[in-house]
Amino acid sequence: MSVNTKTASASQLKPFAENQPVSQATQFAQYTLLDEVPGLIFGLMTVVYIVSSLWSLA
Repeated sequence: MSVNTKTASASQLKPFAENQPVSQATQFAQYTLLDEVPGLIFGLMTVVYIVSSLWSLA
């Protein structure tokens, strides 16, 4: 197993440092997606809990 311990140079980091302009529609879509994530997680946890409870009763 080999490990590369070289540090990244400034020229390698430059593409990541540039902020690309994002349209307002894209920002809205990303925000609404992030807004739905907690509800999705809660819903999935609820379904898993109900299914596992019913499975343990069988």
